[in-house]
Amino acid sequence: MPQPQPQPHPSRNPFEALIETASRLSALIERENECLAKCDVAGVGALHQEKESLTRSYCLHVHELKKEPAKLAVVTQVVRDEVKKVMNRFNDVCAINERRLQAVREANDRVMKVLIDAASQQVMPRTVGYSRTGAVAKPYGSSGRVPVPPPVSVNRCL
Repeated sequence: MPQPQPQPHPSRNPFEALIETASRLSALIERENECLAKCDVAGVGALHQEKESLTRSYCLHVHELKKEPAKLAVVTQVVRDEVKKVMNRFNDVCAINERRLQAVREANDRVMKVLIDAASQQVMPRTVGYSRTGAVAKPYGSSGRVPVPPPVSVNRCL
């Protein structure tokens, strides 16, 4: 079931809404970063729904401001400075988040590689077939022969 899209509040200053949403999203991503640093998978999962909602809201605010560039022209320097400060913090937090997520991905990839390598090195029983003379063939690759596929027993049903 699709989530309802957040709608901007009509009477609210769009810059205040952007500042508030970006601040909340930055704080949430900082919490996620702490969870990632502690390898707290449950903690990261618990933040997912709120992160998704705040991200949608943030994108909506940015989209609304881009639709009406005239609103940018009338913003006071104080508001511009606040937006810049909040956006710099947001960018810094996101950069840390990206690095931590990449580190988690790489760690998971290394663990999976170790598991795959260990599984592929398990001693599997070798299939024994028949030689040209009809005797049981030696195991594959024995006697210093150049490795060739082992012979296979074929049962022909007519």
